[in-house]
Amino acid sequence: MRRFGWFCCAVGLLLACAAAPSWAEEPEATGEPGVLQTKSGLHFRVPADWPIEERNGVVAPIPIEEYLTQKFATMDARIRMLEQQVSGYDLRLRVLEEANRSGGASRLRSGEGSP
Repeated sequence: MRRFGWFCCAVGLLLACAAAPSWAEEPEATGEPGVLQTKSGLHFRVPADWPIEERNGVVAPIPIEEYLTQKFATMDARIRMLEQQVSGYDLRLRVLEEANRSGGASRLRSGEGSP
């Protein structure tokens, strides 16, 4: 257990040393992802869709928990839409398979019937 603790400390120290040069640079020169947003004279480098709000007299980006909740809600809605599309395709495939089983394959190949 002690080894794991020392390992975590060493990794943390290495990460801190690797990030040290970026702390001294200007925000525009770091090349970090995100957009420099300004509100009430304060500058924040956050993703473009991360809202900055004033709460209890403090101007700051919304907490990460709220931001991630918004992102997951958007992703959940997108997944539901894709599931509906896949269900529609599955239904169409079942109809075509049933038509194929009932002897409609010859009609479909010859172009006589419609699916």
